[in-house]
Amino acid sequence: DGIDLFVDNPYSEKAKEATNLIKEFGFGVGLVMPAALAGQGLYLGDKSKDIRDVCIKKIGEIIEYTSEIDGMVSLGLVRGSQSPEETLEEFNQRFIDSCEKLLNISEKYNMDLVLEPINRYEINTINSMQEGLDFLKETKLPISLLADTFHMNIEDVNLERILIESMSYIKHIHFLDSNRLAPSMGHMNMEALYKVIKDHNYKGFLCLEALAKPNSVEVAEKGAEFFRKCEQKFK
Repeated sequence: DGIDLFVDNPYSEKAKEATNLIKEFGFGVGLVMPAALAGQGLYLGDKSKDIRDVCIKKIGEIIEYTSEIDGMVSLGLVRGSQSPEETLEEFNQRFIDSCEKLLNISEKYNMDLVLEPINRYEINTINSMQEGLDFLKETKLPISLLADTFHMNIEDVNLERILIESMSYIKHIHFLDSNRLAPSMGHMNMEALYKVIKDHNYKGFLCLEALAKPNSVEVAEKGAEFFRKCEQKFK
């Protein structure tokens, strides 16, 4: 079993407490997500070099923190959006440059960075898994993919096909139903997606990065129930 963490300040008491609890209970760690930096206006693709530099510095600190708990770091909302007056190529060049600087840090710890495609209602760059796969193939950046089935349901035409096509790049999966709740709480065929993932020998975590509706305990229980059922059904 393992967890994902949202971290903005790796030097905070909460971050230290999380590290201690992870070690005490023997949890694995899938991802540490620096999404909170986006809420502070910090983006890897920002037009301002000063903002990009601060963002890189803070994610670098998160990478160092993550190395202590053997996780990976995701690049999702923190990459930012393309502005209306620029081309996608201009945005991508800034984002690629920032990624290369982060790779110089993560490689010291032998740590994977993972790119998360996020739907168009939250960001306007790399929305679909197909776009994420194309981006990594074109840039040849040594970065992996995070597949989030909630975002995929909005953006990708055929979820099973793109999972198969991108499986060699996928290092982490957020496994959520159509309403961003646990699998079985929405209208997607989550069993079919589970089977595809299992049949193609995915070895990472399936994470419930879900909304707490009606509450976190019920969502967690529904998720655990679904996974137990699938483990038995698809032995």
